Amino acid sequence: MIKVLIIEDEQPAAKRLIKILAEVAPQFEIIHVCDSIESSVHFFKSGIKPDLIFLDVQLGDGVSFEIFKEVEVISPIIFTTAYDEYAIRAFELNSIDYLMKPIHKEALERSVDKFNKLKHFQQPDLQVLASLLDKESRDFKLRFLVNVGENLLSVKTSEIAYFYSIDRSTYIVTQSGRNYSVEHSLEKLETLLSPKDFFRINRQFIASFQSIKKITILSKSRIKLILEPASTEEVFVSNARAHEFRIWLDR
Repeated sequence: MIKVLIIEDEQPAAKRLIKILAEVAPQFEIIHVCDSIESSVHFFKSGIKPDLIFLDVQLGDGVSFEIFKEVEVISPIIFTTAYDEYAIRAFELNSIDYLMKPIHKEALERSVDKFNKLKHFQQPDLQVLASLLDKESRDFKLRFLVNVGENLLSVKTSEIAYFYSIDRSTYIVTQSGRNYSVEHSLEKLETLLSPKDFFRINRQFIASFQSIKKITILSKSRIKLILEPASTEEVFVSNARAHEFRIWLDR
């Protein structure tokens, strides 16, 4: 059996990976799932050496490369990430493979096949990879160009309260309450906005931290938000993102 370690802080994502791995690679044995930098360091200090690691780049308590500052890791790594195309070249040069979230069966099959064909493994320079990603992650959009009648207006990202999508169209709502149409989808916007300042609340909303006026806990995984300026629809954090949302608030 091939011993596999999964480092992933989102429980639904970890469960999905385990489920698909069972289908495409029954010879893999999941020996542990770590959900933070702290728990990962503790695991490696136990002396257990996995044959393969699935590593999420962004964990709740920081970037996963912090793990390698504490312990030496010699196992092959397949990165799992929500980073967009700007990071792909870095992963191609510095890892066995990478998987974009949400992970699909076909992509996972290709990664497993690549691992199975691996004859020699040389640990990548993780510090170089970390610096590449950190450099790119700072290049977020500062302004959005929008149409206002026959005119063009450049809206500063710092002035945006939230984005929302309806009827396949996406809109900006500024702190002053202005509403503008924008060409990007919410999925694309997630890659253009700083994750420190903006959070994907659900399928319909991406909100800035400063736009959140009130948070009401309805149940363990049911969270209602009041945004400012007020939204025309009620806003709930999706169940799958509730835990991640709490971590984001606590940074």
